[in-house]
Amino acid sequence: MSKDLASEIKKCQDHAIDLRNQGYGCAQCVLMALSDKIGLQEKQAARMGAAFGTGFAGSGGICGVISILGIAEGLLISGYGPEDKSKAIWNTKELLDKFKASNGDRYLCRDLKGKEDTKKCPELIKEGVELFLNAHPEVISHKKGLFAEIKEALQS
Repeated sequence: MSKDLASEIKKCQDHAIDLRNQGYGCAQCVLMALSDKIGLQEKQAARMGAAFGTGFAGSGGICGVISILGIAEGLLISGYGPEDKSKAIWNTKELLDKFKASNGDRYLCRDLKGKEDTKKCPELIKEGVELFLNAHPEVISHKKGLFAEIKEALQS
């Protein structure tokens, strides 16, 4: 891992934890911390991640951290057609597999929360940020995200 990448991961993790301490949910913290890297405004990221808390919509289902990484993957896809979805699916599956591997094969919120041998939400938030940035070091150079591309296309 390059020094720049390690530094950026730490910076984003710290920002995500600051957001968590302000009361944002896990998914919101991850997407908000990554927002400038994927072409979102932080307020947009907060709204997009709002319903993913406590395992999608409070159901105890898939952890908000990994769910929102699927959203982030979709925002990085350069195409807009149905043929582009497989890239997002594949990339998100790789992130999910890494997340599960480091969490005892667990990825459901109800299986992660409150167990003695599991990480707490702040650790999972940090892990999500690290997983995404390690998978996409190109975003460190502030690659344009989907919304920036759409805005440019509409203005031309």
